[in-house]
Amino acid sequence: MNSINITFIIGIVLILLGIRFGFKIGLTKGLSHLIALVVTVISLALILMLMASIHAGKSRNTVITVILIVLLGTIYGVVKVVLKSARKASELPILHLADKLAGIIVGLLWVAIVYMVMITLSYRGWLGSFGEMVVKDVEENVILSLINSYNKLI
Repeated sequence: MNSINITFIIGIVLILLGIRFGFKIGLTKGLSHLIALVVTVISLALILMLMASIHAGKSRNTVITVILIVLLGTIYGVVKVVLKSARKASELPILHLADKLAGIIVGLLWVAIVYMVMITLSYRGWLGSFGEMVVKDVEENVILSLINSYNKLI
């Protein structure tokens, strides 16, 4: 390995930023953001399924997809209420530090998601020459190869 592994350096910087971000926002707020991200991705997939089933004229799939969208919205609403209550409880002095420290885990989870998406987009060829560099860096670095072996997005 003659060159600097830029992807590994990006990973280290992302980890440090994730720790800082997670500590700053705390567990309850971080989970709220993370759940919103997941619900957004699932909603997008359901909307695409809905559009495809409408276009194909499959009324059974359309009804099922609409029910899933409504169910997802209901579950998300309940989870938001629970997290709002937990956020209020985390403002208590006794729980505040614990919330901040546990937020580090959420920050690292955000980093893992961003990193996996970046690697996946690189392997799919959607990032051009930067993606080619990322693929080469991942294949040359033992740690990045190990992390990539757990990437279920590829």
